[in-house]
Amino acid sequence: MSLRKSKSSRLAVLVSLAGILLWGCAQQSSPTGGQKDLVPPKVTRMVPQNQTVNFKGRVVELEFDEYINIDNLNQQLLITPAIEGTFDFKTYPKGVRITFDQDFRANTTYTLNFRNAFKDVTERNPARNVKLVFSTGSQLDSLRLQGTVKELLTEKPVFDALVGLYQQSDTLKFSKNKPYYLTKTDSSGRFDLENMAPGQYRLAALKDVNNNLFYNTEKEQIGFHPNPITLPGFTESPELKITAADHSPQRTPKTVATARSFSLVYPRGLQAVQVRFERKEDSLTYALIETNQLRFYNILNTTDTVRATITVQDSLNRDFTHTQKIRFRERGKRDADTREAMEVKVNPKTGEDQEQLFKLTIDFSKPITQFNPLRVEIQEDTIRRVMFSANDYQWNPYRTQLKIEKELKFRRDVRSIFPKGTFISIEGDTAQAIRLLNPLRDPEKYGTISGEVRNVQSDFIVELLSAADYKVVRSIRNQTPYTFKSVPAGTYRLRLVLDVNKNGRWDAGNPDAFIPPEAIILFPGEIKLKANFELLGNDFTLQ
Repeated sequence: MSLRKSKSSRLAVLVSLAGILLWGCAQQSSPTGGQKDLVPPKVTRMVPQNQTVNFKGRVVELEFDEYINIDNLNQQLLITPAIEGTFDFKTYPKGVRITFDQDFRANTTYTLNFRNAFKDVTERNPARNVKLVFSTGSQLDSLRLQGTVKELLTEKPVFDALVGLYQQSDTLKFSKNKPYYLTKTDSSGRFDLENMAPGQYRLAALKDVNNNLFYNTEKEQIGFHPNPITLPGFTESPELKITAADHSPQRTPKTVATARSFSLVYPRGLQAVQVRFERKEDSLTYALIETNQLRFYNILNTTDTVRATITVQDSLNRDFTHTQKIRFRERGKRDADTREAMEVKVNPKTGEDQEQLFKLTIDFSKPITQFNPLRVEIQEDTIRRVMFSANDYQWNPYRTQLKIEKELKFRRDVRSIFPKGTFISIEGDTAQAIRLLNPLRDPEKYGTISGEVRNVQSDFIVELLSAADYKVVRSIRNQTPYTFKSVPAGTYRLRLVLDVNKNGRWDAGNPDAFIPPEAIILFPGEIKLKANFELLGNDFTLQ
């Protein structure tokens, strides 16, 4: 093949009173005919006046130059620093009065950012940049911090992310403490924190899904500056990158008991399991089913309680040990027919391309106790049959996955046959016959993407991504130059992961310990690969 080459609150107040508040008077309606109203409402009066000092009141009033609607004030209004109480408000045709139930703190500068709370009644044009700044002391704080928030894995800007400055302390946790100053990002991911007092802070951004101002470790994305920042003196325009980083502790699993099996379902995926039975003679066969389910099998039809100590390691390399009583349900008349059918998944599926280096993965829903390799047929059409040795078959520790790998000399389609009875499970049932027909990969229908990783000081992973959804298509570890061969024509992206802890995967860090996620660098732009092309020069150069 000849390849053509080319270079390629309490805060604030994010409490929930939902809905659009209408005036006590008659609703205003849009006039018919004439030019469309494109002019947003303008503030004509504020109480207190903007930039007021020595303010001691609890009432804030705003008046506009036209009739307005108020759109979800409790969600739109951001008050910083966070207030201790709450507020009520009363609407008027051209304004609003807000009454707070507690005094503001002494000698503190407050910012009330109303965002898009006020809209005219004709075309719903939002009033722009409606902010009220006042101080309960003799001067206004004036420090400011601007930056951006992006998704770590895609580098897309994040809209409406909560950005907070937290007062630095030894006990600070984003999951336990609310931010002292806060704002929200705009549609470009930009944020602007204003009128702040001098001090030492922690800076973080999160997608506050439940609007409680706390970081919910199981559901929300977070990003943070790795070090405390001191104001004044901090001159960066920080770029915070958010990602999911679930560090909630592993919990005692749910149990599912039948006459044939006893399953433990853990809330988080597992990568290693160790089981120690209290009595050796009580030992049971077990397997990790999928990623979070540990299943014990009742081969001897026992109804006695078996005790075991189980240690599991989750995807964050954290160990969790618990004691477990394992008791199978007593077998009834219906249990003879309740055995789950064995499920089998193969990769590649029939019809998908195979390479000269034949690779086939078979996943089973139960451990396989008997395998007859003599029944396996791998052949070119119906003519040439390949003989496999024991080394060509690799089982995982639970015998629920079989990998077959062998260099072939075929020129045409590859036919794979595993007759019924080739695989017998721990429950005595057999997998149905597996028949696959896979065309041999035509090199001229594929292309190559290559490049170098320069100035890297740690282990690394180069990931080839689908451009549409950023899913990992392939990855290469610790190779420079790197080459992705036999890539189908299409549109892709490249991403570099700095694998600092050398565990072969990206780690999300630990926000409560202020450990940042491992760095990720996205190659700029999309890579459009045509069949029979080689795209060179897709280089990552670290500074």
